[in-house]
Amino acid sequence: MSSPPHRKHSARRADATVRGIQHLANRLRTARRSVRGLDATLRRPGTYRHPAGRIVRIETHISVVYLAGRFAYKIIKPVVPGFADFTATATRKRCCEAQLVLNRPLAPGLYTCMLPIARHAGVLTLGGGGAAVEHAVKMRRFDEAMLFSSLAAKGALTPRDIDGAAQRLADYHLRAPRNAPSSRYGSATLVRMQIDTINAALLANCSHPALPGIAAWCARQLDELAPVIEQRRAEGFVRGCHGDLHLDNVVRWRGAIAMFDCIDFDDALRWIDIAADVAFLVMDLCARAEPRLANRFLNRWLETSGDYAALSLMPLYVAYRALVRAWVACLKAGHVAGRHAAMPQQAVRYLEVARAQTQQPEPVLLLCHGYSGSGKSVASRALADLCGAVRVSSDAERKGLRPAPDAQSALGAEHYTQGARHAIYEHLLRVARTVLQSGHSVIVDATFLELRHRSTFFALAEGLGVPARILDFRAERAVLEQRIEARRQGPRDLSDADTATLTRQLASADALTPAEQALTLPFDTAVPIAAFESPAYWRPVLELMQRRT
Repeated sequence: MSSPPHRKHSARRADATVRGIQHLANRLRTARRSVRGLDATLRRPGTYRHPAGRIVRIETHISVVYLAGRFAYKIIKPVVPGFADFTATATRKRCCEAQLVLNRPLAPGLYTCMLPIARHAGVLTLGGGGAAVEHAVKMRRFDEAMLFSSLAAKGALTPRDIDGAAQRLADYHLRAPRNAPSSRYGSATLVRMQIDTINAALLANCSHPALPGIAAWCARQLDELAPVIEQRRAEGFVRGCHGDLHLDNVVRWRGAIAMFDCIDFDDALRWIDIAADVAFLVMDLCARAEPRLANRFLNRWLETSGDYAALSLMPLYVAYRALVRAWVACLKAGHVAGRHAAMPQQAVRYLEVARAQTQQPEPVLLLCHGYSGSGKSVASRALADLCGAVRVSSDAERKGLRPAPDAQSALGAEHYTQGARHAIYEHLLRVARTVLQSGHSVIVDATFLELRHRSTFFALAEGLGVPARILDFRAERAVLEQRIEARRQGPRDLSDADTATLTRQLASADALTPAEQALTLPFDTAVPIAAFESPAYWRPVLELMQRRT
């Protein structure tokens, strides 16, 4: 008597699974046999055609790097880590070629060439003739102490580092390729699949009470934001990005910031919305450095790129990136399918970043108010870094609106006419609306000396149902004049104001109305600059924002 059809089907499926496992095992054995002796060869100083000294070997789940003298040599291991298959020599060669092309824009000068590793008469040689059994990417060596991860661990990551990283990434995104090889890349459907996959892996293998809630929040966000994801894809914001921007892949090198080791093996992970690229570094700064640096990075990138619409996707992408790193930490700790274990501490740290995205405070509108030289720009920048609000600067936006912006050159008088002044406030109003509707608080850094401008922003806050406050920055006239003159004598900044500008402001400013005064928080800026970094200085603002949590 023959077996029922469903049993035959199950048997065929089981046979196919077994054959697939056997085929994979055979490929792995063949690949490993072809590179036998490679590791020992690359550990020998004599292998290299330059002084190599003591070889330092660094291994990850898909690659090995050999530090030899002034250079580093990276090979791809013949492995199948689950997201790619590197068993074929041709595949590993293509990845090496891609590394050279894709990494050079964000790490100029770091990647030099690809070298074949050939076997001749049983001996492996680097850069020699014969049939290549492997390929190595040659890079200039850098000081590992200058990696952002190393600097963050020592508390040595500086605001200058963060500003350099933001500028480097924003400049790259502006020029990044936009002709995605597939229309599905960066689509809402693909993003959902990627996020669902990582949530499913964590739920199936790890034990933590926050996991179900985070997964449910992600599902709701994906439903709500699918139209936004698709609109940004249609508008060209899905570009060829780095794709793996954690702190281990960013380094202080040759007086600048370099970002290396981008995704080279999967186009779907590299052709993403630029917001997802930014979110990776924002997330890792939160997890491994401090939120203040993460806030600063995001603000500098926004100021340079002008892409404030990216903020609507930022919480979802930050959470997704945190979940990915949590899963990577679990894999490194030995979590396997079917093993429901407590998460390692490093994974929990990432999970807390993801959970924080699900508990964002309600947004607040903060208007800076003060004459030129009042210190409002320096102070508001410090406040934004501290509290996580998005800062929008009239000086930055005014210069960003003209062709080929140059922050180091002054604008002509035509940019400061009454009509131009009204136009920049209308632009700031649109940006503030975008930021608030994305769920983020916003600090608008402008003088706000005219009642009509303040009124339109208060009307915006009322229409959106968010609280608004005026941050009134004060200093004596002599201090204002001294600061303006010092600014003009020192390195150029975004402001073009001079003492004549101050005189006009003092003569024409509209006084705050009684209603506005009731919503005003005064700040004396005749204090050391270090005071702006202290939460105590900003206590009234921070208490307002905390009450809205």
